[in-house]
Amino acid sequence: MRKQAIMTLVTFLILLLPVAQVIASGGTESEAGNERTWLFRYGNQQPEEHARTISMLWFEQELERRTEGRIQVEIYHSGILGTEKEMFEMTVTGNLEGYRGAFYEQLNPQFLLYNLPFLFQSYAEMVHFNASDMARDMLDAGSVQGIYMPAVGYTGFRSLITKEKQVVMPDDLVGQKIRSPGQAPVLNFYRHFGANPQEIATSEVYLAMRQGVVDGGDNSPTNVYANNWHEVGRYFTALNYMAGADPLMTNMAWYRSLTPELQRTFNEVAIEALQYWDELEAQASLEVIAAIRNAPGVEGIDMTDYPERTAVWQEASRPLWQQFVDEGFFDWQDIERAQAIIAEVRQ
Repeated sequence: MRKQAIMTLVTFLILLLPVAQVIASGGTESEAGNERTWLFRYGNQQPEEHARTISMLWFEQELERRTEGRIQVEIYHSGILGTEKEMFEMTVTGNLEGYRGAFYEQLNPQFLLYNLPFLFQSYAEMVHFNASDMARDMLDAGSVQGIYMPAVGYTGFRSLITKEKQVVMPDDLVGQKIRSPGQAPVLNFYRHFGANPQEIATSEVYLAMRQGVVDGGDNSPTNVYANNWHEVGRYFTALNYMAGADPLMTNMAWYRSLTPELQRTFNEVAIEALQYWDELEAQASLEVIAAIRNAPGVEGIDMTDYPERTAVWQEASRPLWQQFVDEGFFDWQDIERAQAIIAEVRQ
């Protein structure tokens, strides 16, 4: 099964010989007098001003303060340690202590629940789920392959902007050429609804839309705005059809080397940092959605204002849910458990 193949890949990564050291630190532990100290080196690909980096800079300050310097944190943002794949592998092998980004589903395929179209429909639902026992179970289940995950956030919802036709109902996507990232859940979503997804780099979408190579582009609201797609697209739809998980991945051996007291503090700060990230991402999305909708020449809607339309999208997405189940990532009991947790917010 696909799930078994994923676990085999992770096991292989654990057995890899350590890659060349990228930080000349001489190790991650030291003796300060009679008191042992630990070094936590962390990397992500986003720039310093990105909410993910900001949340980890808060993590650095707070963890050092609460441990009175017994854990020292070094943050390496902007991809200076390599690609996300390289940083993931470094964290597995112990050449890096912490990382946030792609490949978490290789630790536990259940995290792909976050990619079920229209399962989650609001920031409040995501935050509530991230604090649930189910999310904790998912983190624990993924913390057995050389990686420990103390907390999870979410990467925000996906939206799209088009040139000729506002996307409100499923039929509106039929025949449209939509720029999409090369991620199977996103590509499958557009194909399912009759669109023609085009894998184009984010930096190339502006010109592709202006020249008519594509009819629209898919991304988070913050990325739509940052890349000025609203200048070449007229119809913006905060469709909120899919989010993504964002766990903090920590090298297991490093975490187990901490004292029980330091482990508790590390977990507490990690949970709070990911909650802070969720708040930053949600606030940024709301502000950017408003900015796009108010931009000259743009007609924009937010699907959270139309629950009856979202219900139609959700029902039409059920075959995609079954596809995830058929792939062996999780089962319908997992989906129903997640739905019950989400329903607590909607009551």
